[in-house]
Amino acid sequence: MKLLWERLEQWLKDHAPEILDDLNPGASESEILALETNLGFKLPDDVKESLSIHNGQSGKSKWLVAGWELLSTKRILEEWEVWKDLYDSESFIDYDVDPQGDIANVWWQPAWIPLTYNGCGDHHCLDLAPVNRGRNGQIISMWHDSDERKVLAEGFKQWFGHLVQTFESNDAEYVFKSGDFKFDAIED
Repeated sequence: MKLLWERLEQWLKDHAPEILDDLNPGASESEILALETNLGFKLPDDVKESLSIHNGQSGKSKWLVAGWELLSTKRILEEWEVWKDLYDSESFIDYDVDPQGDIANVWWQPAWIPLTYNGCGDHHCLDLAPVNRGRNGQIISMWHDSDERKVLAEGFKQWFGHLVQTFESNDAEYVFKSGDFKFDAIED
């Protein structure tokens, strides 16, 4: 994760220094442990390592990931709690879902940990309860108003590496403004 972050930091330094400056310092072990305790789930090592390098964004510039906020430990918990409250009140009981791949056939569940946020209730989530041959820690898309759920990567490191490579292969116009940024690290 350290190498991937160094590559992304270099790209940001060259193309978007204001976003580089907006990245928070790394989360402490106690902050990560508190997040895991509050969620009730142990995070994969690559996610914890990433959070220990940069604990999301401070929110004083545009969002890092093509119009999506990279969440800090605090923001992960805030977004997760919004969904957990809806889940606990059985808000999704009559919702139909169209999961693609090895994703549980539910609208949302507590084992889906939000990593990004687009300001509209949509997330890229860490899936800690996949079904069938799914991988624990796979990254999935989760839309607040769509029944589609899709596996984007087999794990956080693969997904984050795909993001870094996409940044490096494009200019800031494409990354931040085109709307064409692809989050899917799994080739079709």
